[in-house]
Amino acid sequence: MNCSMMELMEKAVIDVASGEKIGNLCDVEIDTKSACVSALIVSVKMKGNALFGKFDRIKIDWGHIRIIGKDAVLVECCGELKHCVPEKSFLDKIWN
Repeated sequence: MNCSMMELMEKAVIDVASGEKIGNLCDVEIDTKSACVSALIVSVKMKGNALFGKFDRIKIDWGHIRIIGKDAVLVECCGELKHCVPEKSFLDKIWN
């Protein structure tokens, strides 16, 4: 299955162990030497900030991705979610 970057960004990220939604894709990390995607960056709503909707970003390495389906990306992270350093996403850099 092929999918465009825009189609990829519309997919929810689901943890296969718990069946819970982790968040939504907001960016990808690309290895420029191999020209392959090395990780997905996921926007996760921070707990305790439901009123204002603040989000954090986590990085999910490519090895933890089990399948990219039509509607969702299934990942197996085993509690190994890495918080990203706050920086602008690729799309933020383009638009701002």
